[in-house]
Amino acid sequence: MPYNEITRVQVPALMHLARLGYDFILTNSKENKPNLDTATNILIDSFTKSFERLNPNPTKNAKDALAEMKKRLNYDDLGKRFYEYLLKSEHQIIDFDNPNNNLYEMMTELPYKSFRPDITLFINGLPLVNIEVKQPYAEKGIKEEKIRHIQRYENPENKIFYNLAQIWLFSDNLPYDEKNPDQGVFYSTSYSPIFQRFVEANKLDITPPPPENDQNHRSLEEIQKRVLKEFNLKDTDTLESSKDATTNPLLTSFCSHKRLCFILKYGISFLKEKSEFKKHVWRYAQMFASLNVLKELQKHYETNPKDPLKGIIWHTQGSGKTALTYHLTKLIRDFFSQSNLNKKTKFYFIVDRLDLLEQAKNEFSKRGLCVHEAENKEDLSQKLKNSSVFENPQGNDEIIVVNIQKFKAPNEEKAPNEDPSSAPKEIISKTELQEATKDNHDLQRVFIIDEAHRSYDPKGCFYANLIECDKTAIKIALTGTPLLEDNAQDKATKNTFGNYLHTYSYAESIKDRHTLKLQLEIIEKSYKEKLQAIYRLLQESITIEDIEVKKETIFNHERYIKEMLYYIIRDLLNFRRLNNDENLKAMVVCFSSAQAKLANLFFNEVQEKVLQENPNLRILRKLQSSLILHDEQEVKEKIYSFKHEDTDIVFVFNMLLTGFDLPNLKRLYIHRELKDHNLLQALARVNRPYNDMSFGYLIDFVGIKENYDKTTDDYLKELNQFNQSDSNIKDNLKDMFADRETLEKDIKNAYDDLFNYPIDNIEAMTSAIVSISEMNELLKVSHAINTLKINYNLIRASSDEKILSLKEKMDIEKISKISSMLGKKAKQLHALKNINEPKNPNDLMILEDLIALLDFKIEFKESKELRFKEREEISTKYKQAKEMLEKIPDKQDKEIQKISKELSKLIQEPLTNHNFDGISHSYSVIISQLKQHKEQTTNLLNKYNNDRAYVITHKRLHNRLMEENISKGIFTLLSALKKAIDGRISKRQEILNEETTLKTAIKIELRDAFKEYPSLKDLQKETEFIAQTLFNELTQNHHQGNLNA
Repeated sequence: MPYNEITRVQVPALMHLARLGYDFILTNSKENKPNLDTATNILIDSFTKSFERLNPNPTKNAKDALAEMKKRLNYDDLGKRFYEYLLKSEHQIIDFDNPNNNLYEMMTELPYKSFRPDITLFINGLPLVNIEVKQPYAEKGIKEEKIRHIQRYENPENKIFYNLAQIWLFSDNLPYDEKNPDQGVFYSTSYSPIFQRFVEANKLDITPPPPENDQNHRSLEEIQKRVLKEFNLKDTDTLESSKDATTNPLLTSFCSHKRLCFILKYGISFLKEKSEFKKHVWRYAQMFASLNVLKELQKHYETNPKDPLKGIIWHTQGSGKTALTYHLTKLIRDFFSQSNLNKKTKFYFIVDRLDLLEQAKNEFSKRGLCVHEAENKEDLSQKLKNSSVFENPQGNDEIIVVNIQKFKAPNEEKAPNEDPSSAPKEIISKTELQEATKDNHDLQRVFIIDEAHRSYDPKGCFYANLIECDKTAIKIALTGTPLLEDNAQDKATKNTFGNYLHTYSYAESIKDRHTLKLQLEIIEKSYKEKLQAIYRLLQESITIEDIEVKKETIFNHERYIKEMLYYIIRDLLNFRRLNNDENLKAMVVCFSSAQAKLANLFFNEVQEKVLQENPNLRILRKLQSSLILHDEQEVKEKIYSFKHEDTDIVFVFNMLLTGFDLPNLKRLYIHRELKDHNLLQALARVNRPYNDMSFGYLIDFVGIKENYDKTTDDYLKELNQFNQSDSNIKDNLKDMFADRETLEKDIKNAYDDLFNYPIDNIEAMTSAIVSISEMNELLKVSHAINTLKINYNLIRASSDEKILSLKEKMDIEKISKISSMLGKKAKQLHALKNINEPKNPNDLMILEDLIALLDFKIEFKESKELRFKEREEISTKYKQAKEMLEKIPDKQDKEIQKISKELSKLIQEPLTNHNFDGISHSYSVIISQLKQHKEQTTNLLNKYNNDRAYVITHKRLHNRLMEENISKGIFTLLSALKKAIDGRISKRQEILNEETTLKTAIKIELRDAFKEYPSLKDLQKETEFIAQTLFNELTQNHHQGNLNA
């Protein structure tokens, strides 16, 4: 029995999909060859059959619908307009609401331009899902698939296929492993390098639907026989245990008909930031929250319409609650548009802070929602009263964002972060609100309350009036840390908003890598003693008529603040240096507003002192600070600067401790006591994933551990009450912190792994790294060094003798240099493997691999026996060759490929005094060839008016025809073609996005050119080659913004 990827994963997956109701189409059948549209891989017969069944009286036929889809698939929008056509076309392409009305099919190894997915799934003939499988423990596993996935979608020739496919699934048939993020089953959209875990929440019925609507399902046995026939296997060749493989649950979760239709309709979003599109598929927690909301809607409105839905979605900080809101708007809008309800929906997203309002507006706008803001009392009244759903001319879905702090009464309790001196806000009475919302019987209002753990006091004047103004409104509260009854009495979130609709905990989020663990650092012992000494000194020197000095008097004193600042500034600069990243940012939670103001005031003065006393930190860019205290309009610019510009550190009291999202915020300095939900919210400011970092860091000046232990116990108890029916819940909020004992054990293991390496001597360590030839050994050393890097401050503060010995051997400078060297060595080994492993002689050499080898040679002059002058001569030639290669736009040029292969052999030759002259001469020859190539290319560019597409087409055609000695006349032909095509493009730029139109135009103009120049008849047989090559280059240059025609 063969024991490989096919028998262990691919065939069992196909068998399982057959059980889910997918018919199998033979890819390699000569008798029943599938009727595929070559430009898209759409199954034409299946699409036509389904279209005609779903649209018995269409205004256009299936052929016209197919042409419209192909046109949309050519746009540079990641498939957004195609996706909109699937959902909103006047004709039904897919019946999302009645999944059994669709036709479900699958193929294996279906050829695309430059890849063959292991399995492709079709709905009504459209290839919407691709599945890649790997044999368990394969050398090139899921990690390799990630790399390929990114490379494929970066290739312009795959654009149409990636615009069409909506979901990609990846599996190596193994369970998830927290220590190995590349093991398990994952899902992604096309165009997304983000691979997500999936954890099913419900037991799904996988019984395939009965044959309906003339779909002509084959029997399960017949389908499975066809699968075996495709691979020339017998029934015994497939493993019996395959039905229990980890791939199958993912296929059930994603590909069972009802679930797949639900995901395709509600789980895809397109984000537009400036001119760039991104495509997202929802996280599994967002999906199950949406399913629970749908279930509750059905319960409330199909049995008791007078009982409006309210409830809480408790998803941990950083889990994407604003994105979830976007998905919910689509789901709820469709639910109420059903014939039995027939209501329009209007959404109100309620926040209580200016920065949250701006953040929400930005996130909704990126996803295509039309966002309105209630500017004042009259405006809010109008937005509540107006029953029109679409106010914008495009007819986009809308949402109204309300900041309740604008509308509070003068006697209403202030939120902790409000400026006590701020003037009263706009006031709307309960009567006015009720008046605004009456008589809208066909309108369903939906209030979605953000950060519902905060200042939404049910006794609060405006908030209570707003929520109660429409008794029929849906109320959904979002929170990462609900207020608990024990801590908040009648303000408890459940008392205000009802029961939990769905929960997703911090521990789950860490496993899914949506959030990071936190590492708690206590300030260095020497600095703690300094601060304590200053505290005592100030206590003794400040006397106020024998009254005990208050803590704030000392904490707000200039001397205390300057010592605190010295520690923070030096620590943050060292942290940036250690991680080789000057974009890492910090936040200081101050003891009081007064302390925050003074810290920001003294910041530059103290920074100068730090740099004067620590000259090794002067190589870094100076830090810029900002003070963010109150929720006023001018704070908007400060927050923007912190998020997107040059502010490096902010001083806050209550602001930004909840809802604020900045992935590169990685150090939180805590200088005041925080409790309950305020503590958990603050800690989560540094938990967002960023650049493969392992932790967010908390620097504790006040001792938060005790409060943290009590808070997590309370929340765990609440969480388990909701989840008590699920015996699989093994959750502990304490998991949000990295365990100190585990970290120290990791450090000791790293110490052992580095025992044979001279880590205290940079020169000796450089030689040792250069000598590493095995990737596994390099990975071991890299992992050990990274462990020391991420735990650097823990090493310095440890009392363990073994760990302390590392403190003497390693400093920030050494760790940074060694880490950088290891990264370059890894690139070198990867490049050598790619260049030297046996492959098809026609395969192209990847110039990036060659450049990586040159990079390594420049960095590490390996042959110490060479004299300084000779080493520098060779190094100069390395650099010259590298720079020339980097500037070559056409990486596939035949001549460049030949030069590159010669250069790769030369780079790998050991350099000694004996062979120096020969190698130096060889480099000179290669540099001369590169110069000549550049001159020839420049000459051709000048002839074609700097249009690279025609230059590359000229070269490809010339190389192809050299042996036949008929390469004369290429320029005459292509220059005539260029003039004609340029004219078409200048009249209608969109032609560059339309494959069929552009190719046809090129062929027509070629035909005319051959008529005009009869002497070029020998080139006529190359029409297809010229048309395809020029089309590829024109479209690629257009996508890259390089079109000069």
